[in-house]
Amino acid sequence: MEGKRIYLQPTGTLISAINDLVEIQKGKITFSDKQGGVIHFSIKMYAFKWELQFAVRDIGQNRSQVSLLIGGEQHNQEKVISQEFALLDSILIGLAQIEITEQENKGTD
Repeated sequence: MEGKRIYLQPTGTLISAINDLVEIQKGKITFSDKQGGVIHFSIKMYAFKWELQFAVRDIGQNRSQVSLLIGGEQHNQEKVISQEFALLDSILIGLAQIEITEQENKGTD
């Protein structure tokens, strides 16, 4: 089963986020071609083992398409794909740049 999503992020940011995703889930990388935008890893979740194959492709205008092909146990593959994209989304939110400015205290004492 495969899922795809387009992100308004450069390819390098998504590759970094997917590497964080592997680490968060204590996954084991089985194949990696970061230059080509491909990362494969396996995870054990509950009583199941999954093989996740991410591919990131630059589609121009600072956008990337992420494909996730999942193999392994046939149980709940659609749910696992949704969960993986949700985790990826949460990591990308954490990587978003935040503009912070200090404001003077204009209150009266």
